[in-house]
Amino acid sequence: MIFDKIFRRRRGALLVCLGLAILFVLSAAPGDISYAKGRIMREEWKVPNFYPRGFDGYGKIEVIERNRIVVDDSAFEFSRHVQFATPRDRNAGIYDFSVGDTVAFLLNEKREIVSLWYIEFR
Repeated sequence: MIFDKIFRRRRGALLVCLGLAILFVLSAAPGDISYAKGRIMREEWKVPNFYPRGFDGYGKIEVIERNRIVVDDSAFEFSRHVQFATPRDRNAGIYDFSVGDTVAFLLNEKREIVSLWYIEFR
């Protein structure tokens, strides 16, 4: 009986704290990122019409090699038929990208990059 009384009082406080924690986390989420259909698109990106409407990831290139790339401390392999694109060339090559460039990418089910897109800012 005493346990029930204590639990009822604590349950109310626990629910209030949980609600405040959820409110805090949701208000801290950045507002300039769109997650349309699980894909990412930032408002300040200047992308041409032939770019996809969302990407699986983005960041700055730290290492780029023939078969792999490191973007923001995450290493990815290129798929066998990877495509590269820039705002001026939808059929660009790997040599159009260099360390420090901001890029976005699409992944396949093996988590390999199937397309790499150069990102410009407004």
